Amino acid sequence: MTYQPKTDLRVPFLVLAAEASKTAHPPVLREDTEATVPVNDEQRHARGSLFVLEGIDGAGKTAAAQLLEKELRARGLDVVRLREPTSESKWGKEIRDRSVKGELDPEEELNLFMRDRRWHVTNKILPYLREGKIILLDRYFFASGAYQTTSTGIHWSEILRRNREEIHAPEPDIVFLLDVPVEVGLSRLGGRSGDVNLQFEKRGRLEKVRHAYLEMAEHDSANFVVIDARASLQEVVTQILDAILELVNRHRSARKAVD
Repeated sequence: MTYQPKTDLRVPFLVLAAEASKTAHPPVLREDTEATVPVNDEQRHARGSLFVLEGIDGAGKTAAAQLLEKELRARGLDVVRLREPTSESKWGKEIRDRSVKGELDPEEELNLFMRDRRWHVTNKILPYLREGKIILLDRYFFASGAYQTTSTGIHWSEILRRNREEIHAPEPDIVFLLDVPVEVGLSRLGGRSGDVNLQFEKRGRLEKVRHAYLEMAEHDSANFVVIDARASLQEVVTQILDAILELVNRHRSARKAVD
């Protein structure tokens, strides 16, 4: 697959969607970190790369991220897989513990995600980028834009702005939006083990979340690639892998030219 600008990759499927309606050594962690130093795109992407997988519950992000990690490692690339909410910070743990029971009110939900992400950017994402790693991130601030807009009424663009300006969250090289109809996502969730998440895995909310994601992919400044995730896992992973490898090889060539 030859990597193209986001509009060329995205538009045909957006039309369809509209019609359809190596072990990484972790850095030292700082639990109570609240401040991050602003960094520009050149600084944060000087060595590493950041690829984000987004989509509604049941879209297959986690399974795809796991397989992508194996494929990239098999090619000798230094890759680390992360996810949000985290399971390390106290705020991420609270989200995971309480969301299963649907206990978070809208403002609390948004605040916890913002604080968990601030910790994540400071303690994991930026250090790994500076070490030159390829980061595969299962959900990022775009998920807050899609999910928290449905609970708070705050437009997704404002939520994204807050993450960019207040947290200084690094921009991804590519955001892969794994898109599936809500009924497909829910049917996949029904086949897994574990409890249903009463905070997030509701049909009405997921319909709004999917709409927000597709709107975001069309109008936000991030480099979105929309993937029809109704396809098999291997097909989805192949599309993502091709795009990642092409961009990583391009970065390598650019660095060699400078050196």
